Amino acid sequence: MKYMIKFTPVFKIDDLPPGKRRKVDIGDEEILIANVKGEIYAVSDRCGHMGVSLSVGEFVNSEIECPLHGTIFDMRTGKVVTEESRKNYLRKFRKDINELLSVLGVPPVKTKALKTYPVEVKDGVVSVGIEEGDKCEKCDCLPAQAGGK
Repeated sequence: MKYMIKFTPVFKIDDLPPGKRRKVDIGDEEILIANVKGEIYAVSDRCGHMGVSLSVGEFVNSEIECPLHGTIFDMRTGKVVTEESRKNYLRKFRKDINELLSVLGVPPVKTKALKTYPVEVKDGVVSVGIEEGDKCEKCDCLPAQAGGK
């Protein structure tokens, strides 16, 4: 299945020094962009567990920590590094939530990897690629139309 990637300029590279991150919105996409030792990476700004904005989480080296439950994601790949927070209070909060879910008979929510986005840096400008025109496998319609046929 083919689709186009449209690159949207978001800011100048000088506006994001190494070790910093920044949230941008492109259409409906909330994207977290980070400068990891001079390399630029982009992932979904929403945690793969409960949808919390990661842009306010602690950013260390290439890792961003969810400010709500402490899962740590690798900004370079979007993958979960560990579900064990660096912070004691978040480890306790996660344990308490899991105990509550168990009492209620609800299985814990699985943490998914973050969506990653392609990034280009040209002439000092950072651009993020967003997929356009992807088609539904079932009926060959655009995703916004899925289920409408």
